[in-house]
Amino acid sequence: MSPRKKVSSGSAQAQPTPDPKDTKDVLKNVTPKSSLARIPSPARFFLVVFGSLVLSSVLFTFTAGFTQGDLGLVSKHLEEWWEVAGLIAWRGVEVALAWLLGFDGECTFFKWGNYLSQALGEENKLTWRLRFRSGWDVASFLFLTHLPTYTLLSFFYNVRPTSVMASYAITILSTVIPFALLRRPASVHDLSHAPSGAVANRAILQDRPTTIYTTLAATSIFSVILYASYATWLPAKLVVHFEGIPDISAVHAGPAGLPVLFLTLIPAGLAARDFLFVSSTGHSEGTSKEADQSINRQGEYLVMALYRKTWGQLSTKTRILTSRTILLATGVLVNTTVQVAGTIRSVSVEGAFTWGAVWAVATVAVGATFGWIEAVDGV
Repeated sequence: MSPRKKVSSGSAQAQPTPDPKDTKDVLKNVTPKSSLARIPSPARFFLVVFGSLVLSSVLFTFTAGFTQGDLGLVSKHLEEWWEVAGLIAWRGVEVALAWLLGFDGECTFFKWGNYLSQALGEENKLTWRLRFRSGWDVASFLFLTHLPTYTLLSFFYNVRPTSVMASYAITILSTVIPFALLRRPASVHDLSHAPSGAVANRAILQDRPTTIYTTLAATSIFSVILYASYATWLPAKLVVHFEGIPDISAVHAGPAGLPVLFLTLIPAGLAARDFLFVSSTGHSEGTSKEADQSINRQGEYLVMALYRKTWGQLSTKTRILTSRTILLATGVLVNTTVQVAGTIRSVSVEGAFTWGAVWAVATVAVGATFGWIEAVDGV
């Protein structure tokens, strides 16, 4: 038997004790390394974009016999190669943005503020990290950005609900599946397994009445803005810019149509709550400190001063909510314009933009409502 070697106390390196208040340290110690971490980030980015496009093409090909009879009647016939390439490219851009902006992982979009913080001379930069159950965040985003298009097909073009739901599901699943495979899940949407300190306002996020109230608030805003548009200026726009639109009875349903509109928009309210309210309310500040106001600001650039006195004055939760609201409203407007004008027959760009603008305004109103809720003490 070989003699045991004595290990001196000086030779052993003491392991640093993780700070239980620091979200970064907590997540690092509770998240085990997996084979996913060995795949370089650029490779995962390529696999997500390429995999989403391939999966979408395969699924639409398999379901063409089921949906083509409905969608083919209203779809625009694309004669030029660049029209097809443009729609495919936009789909790729949509998936790429979801990855680069940090959906279901580290929020790169919000980390841009760190670089400005460094330029401003702040000693303690904010580490804006949010973690979500893998795939849930991007599913909510895609559900909302594609909702105006499929609502138009269902209510005004008499496309069968089964065809609409099949196409809708393919659009979402073809992106969610690659995200779920190539980006690790974490805390905000998985509170039962989230480590202590990783999620703020855990009691609020787990409270069922709060979940119901915030979901119904978002649903009501979507419903009221759409109903007000139906009752005033939108019918004329539909007739002028949607040539040959088969049915606009939905806009003339009057008060009797409001309950149906509200019920159909409950999933939109739930998705908006998860994408906007949960992501900002559940953000944990960690050990970040406020910037030292005594730092010498002499000679700083004007843009840095403007940033510090405007955006820099907001709390981290408000920045997250504002950024996500702007991002979602822009995504709804741009995606609706591209999809409706590019795929539905006899629809002008102006008409598609107008239809998307209604939903974008509703999205901004929902974000503002959540901001008002989060301004309450204790949230």
